[in-house]
Amino acid sequence: MGRRGDSLLHARGPQGEFGALAELQLEYDPIMPARVQNYTALGRQKLGLPIVPIVVYLTPPPAGVEVATAYHAEFMGLVTHQDFKVIKMWEIDAAQALALDLPAGILPYVPLMAGADEAIVRACVARIRAEPDHVELETILALFAMIRLDAKTVEQILRWDMSVLEKSPLYQQILEKGREEGREEGLEEGLEQGLEQGLERGILRILRRQFGAYEADLPDRLAELPPAVLEELLDEAITAVDYPAFAKYLTALEEQR
Repeated sequence: MGRRGDSLLHARGPQGEFGALAELQLEYDPIMPARVQNYTALGRQKLGLPIVPIVVYLTPPPAGVEVATAYHAEFMGLVTHQDFKVIKMWEIDAAQALALDLPAGILPYVPLMAGADEAIVRACVARIRAEPDHVELETILALFAMIRLDAKTVEQILRWDMSVLEKSPLYQQILEKGREEGREEGLEEGLEQGLEQGLERGILRILRRQFGAYEADLPDRLAELPPAVLEELLDEAITAVDYPAFAKYLTALEEQR
């Protein structure tokens, strides 16, 4: 279908032939229903078959946000409606999933499931290392495990230097995407509420996403900085190995002013 990140498969079941459209999303996307409606129509046109659309969310949505399972629009008496299935990774029991004979390609996602802990991650690593393409699978597992566990713990579990992860093409691709999204977050907020405030919110959101929390006085400290410095901090928020590293960088910038 000419898109990165989707998967359109020609399948067969008791109901006959159909197309299975899978969308993998790291975070909740509020415009996903419209996207699925569009992709489903394209898939139906390409295969000439009924399409079963599935969206797999890897991480929970923001608090209070309900995950949509359909697209619905009405205009001038015309109705467009498209249902789709949703798989919420965080609602799947990690231990039960690991007890199944999962394909190796699914194992890197187990750390995102409910109840995943160090023991679960270690079990995934052991099974992945029995696979011929284990290095790539380990890299993906490390990236997802760091959403639940700190980087040091993941490093100890895998027993290899995190520089291996940093040098991997997949890590660099995700890092670059993070830079782009981080800049977009800041700039979009900036257009709505002023460049400086937008950059500040972009930095805080990235830090919260990366490290879970930040110092209580950080918003006030950011408010004292000009846009040029905030842009530097935006890059640092994306690339810092941990929050202390970001805090040290911020202090150095403040001392230079």
